[in-house]
Amino acid sequence: MALKETIKVNFVDFWPNLFKEDNYFYNLLSTKYDVIIDENDPDIVFYSVDYFRQNGIGRYLGTRAKIIYYSGENQLPNWDNVDLAFSFSYDEHGGKNYRLPLWSLHINWFDRPYIEERDQAYLHDPKLLLEKPINVNKEKLCNFVYSQAKGRRLSFLPVMSDRFPNAVECGGSVYNNTGSKIPGRGDTIQKIEYLDNFKYTISFENESASGYQTEKIFHPMMVNSIPIYWGNPTPETDFNVESFVFANKLTDEEVCDKIQEIENDEELYRHILSQPWFVGNDFPDFVKPENVLKRIQEILK
Repeated sequence: MALKETIKVNFVDFWPNLFKEDNYFYNLLSTKYDVIIDENDPDIVFYSVDYFRQNGIGRYLGTRAKIIYYSGENQLPNWDNVDLAFSFSYDEHGGKNYRLPLWSLHINWFDRPYIEERDQAYLHDPKLLLEKPINVNKEKLCNFVYSQAKGRRLSFLPVMSDRFPNAVECGGSVYNNTGSKIPGRGDTIQKIEYLDNFKYTISFENESASGYQTEKIFHPMMVNSIPIYWGNPTPETDFNVESFVFANKLTDEEVCDKIQEIENDEELYRHILSQPWFVGNDFPDFVKPENVLKRIQEILK
């Protein structure tokens, strides 16, 4: 067996619970390289939005290291500082940007064990997302799980709650009506297990921006809870729009009308549940790890 080429990398300005030797990019590169963490003379430095304003990337600017930015949030880098960025944006920004939405990092592409403390928890086997076992025996109607009261969530929840009294359960810290909060962060297995009890999940982003698509729509898909989604105006680039309720083009009342229509028609509910999450029942090419790796290799040439 041929020895793998060695590549030296470092990660700076990420969220606090990033595991440098067990994260999406480390594991992706490990499929091709012998990856070593090197803070002094890395071949690649990955950085994010600098959550603690430490400017960790500053020391590497102007060095031989290739600079790669990543964020799943609605934030873009200083394009003068990067060789490549992985972001939500559809814009290629002169060839420097590759769209890699946050939801795709929640798939266990590399067959890693689940560790709750890890940054982006590897929550689901990719094969199971395509097989999609159907469960029509959900005990509860709808959930709303958030730690931030932002965007359209504020207007929609009262309308939905009025239309379906005592049927919308709020298990997060915002508008909590359960008496307790789901433990852990928003990407833990406890949250996914909670969503599994509901026919629908209110899946609203912090804001609506072109291409901005996080785990909000993806988590309920893991347990076949139909997402009621608001956010990216063009989610069809990522998902099959026949598999969820798309709220961007509807008023709050019209969204509730749609839910009521589904509730009044068992056949329609089963039809939506039977739809594959992805067009053609396959992941979009741009999130497949081999294509992401290929793009990184292009800047190393």
